[in-house]
Amino acid sequence: MTKAPFAHALVRKSERALKVARLALNAGDNDSAVSRSYYAMFDIARAALLRAGVTEDMLPRTHNGVIEAFRNHAVLSEKIDRQLATQLSRTESLRIKADYTGTEIELAEATEVVEKAEHFVQTVERAFGLEGYSMATEYQGPAPKDGDKVSEPVADGSEIERKGKIEPISLDEVRRQARENWLQHRQQHVGVSKEFDYSKAADRSAKVDQGHALDDGLDD
Repeated sequence: MTKAPFAHALVRKSERALKVARLALNAGDNDSAVSRSYYAMFDIARAALLRAGVTEDMLPRTHNGVIEAFRNHAVLSEKIDRQLATQLSRTESLRIKADYTGTEIELAEATEVVEKAEHFVQTVERAFGLEGYSMATEYQGPAPKDGDKVSEPVADGSEIERKGKIEPISLDEVRRQARENWLQHRQQHVGVSKEFDYSKAADRSAKVDQGHALDDGLDD
């Protein structure tokens, strides 16, 4: 199993968690804002480890393991400074406080956590070349060219004027059209009558044939 699809999914999960964290903060749910901020940082840290060469089956399976591995890779590679790298463990402490204790996170503290998480995710994406996995880089179709556009044919002014003008009809023309309509109607009427007569004749022939068959059966 390759690491790219999983790293891609982790980046997207991280960015969605950031959006939810900001929404929770605006809604006054400080605990959820802190919790989602931490998971945004946690997922981007795992994506960074994959990007750094750690195979998926070698990713740490615990929070502390991921935090320690990320700190080592980020600081030793000099991609992330030590102070920023330690924010992941600090945010985890606040997440435990928000998720497992009865103490509520204050608004000022939650706001700071969300802002630092946003900065953390953006910095790690740039440092480890994860921008290509971001939701902001989803495929967008190319802009339509002039040759691709479907346009309606436009008539010139003289054609529009000619089509919009009502031509006068003479009395002789009216009479000719009326005569043609009457002839067509008569021909259709005669055709229907003939067809009707033929149907009656065919029906009579069928009755005669049926009578002969019955008579033949009686003669036997």
